[in-house]
Amino acid sequence: MKLIVNNLAFAYKEEPLWQNVSFTLDKGEVMTILGSNGIGKTTLLRVLIGFFKPLGEGSVRLITDAGDEYTPYANLKEFTEQIGYVPQVQNTAYSFLVRDYVVMGRAPHLGVFAKPKKEDYELADEVLEDLGIYQLRNRSFNTLSGGQQRQAVIARAIVQQPQLVIMDEPTNHLDYGNQFRVLQMVQKLSQKGIAVILTTHMPDQAFYLGGKTAILKPQGLEVGQVQDILTEKALEEIYKLKIKLLYLPEQRRTVCIPY
Repeated sequence: MKLIVNNLAFAYKEEPLWQNVSFTLDKGEVMTILGSNGIGKTTLLRVLIGFFKPLGEGSVRLITDAGDEYTPYANLKEFTEQIGYVPQVQNTAYSFLVRDYVVMGRAPHLGVFAKPKKEDYELADEVLEDLGIYQLRNRSFNTLSGGQQRQAVIARAIVQQPQLVIMDEPTNHLDYGNQFRVLQMVQKLSQKGIAVILTTHMPDQAFYLGGKTAILKPQGLEVGQVQDILTEKALEEIYKLKIKLLYLPEQRRTVCIPY
């Protein structure tokens, strides 16, 4: 799989919210996107998925493992079949059992009015087991904690069997332990060959995940390896705060602290 994004720009009014967004993402790669509040990170994800159309001639192309090429603007159905989306907030008016909620992720592969088959439920059970939340399968979704709900939403995205998962601040409103468990889920997806794009406000999460990191600014997207992109100067510009980066040899990674 390869995702190729070229020269995206977007505007709600006349002035672009951001522009000059270009990057590529390969099979199993993780890219963490940071940026200040209101910069348009969620909007960028929605443009990538095809919810919003970009300005001008910008393009999003996904080349599957089978060699097929899709875009969200010419082949929306085929494109979205390849992508699992985890929104920032997930509200459900009905109290579905977790197993039934997760199997809804099979919807892109089912015909109109078709019901999930035995194999779809078996796949849902396999994903729940793999993510360590199988014991929740018969719980009502609305009775779960915020962290458990987020894990179920991720499971629903995975059961779609996508080649790319896009997550909008997946650790938002979660306690410290559940934040870490979500990051472990991201690593599992990468190990399975599934590419992941996620947004976050926490530089430490980008350092933990490694791989590609990007900073969204009005004038463009700066993309590169985490150690090259997340410098003290760059983080101070985002958060308007004095930042100190410390390397922990015993953990073999960098941590970020206010200085």
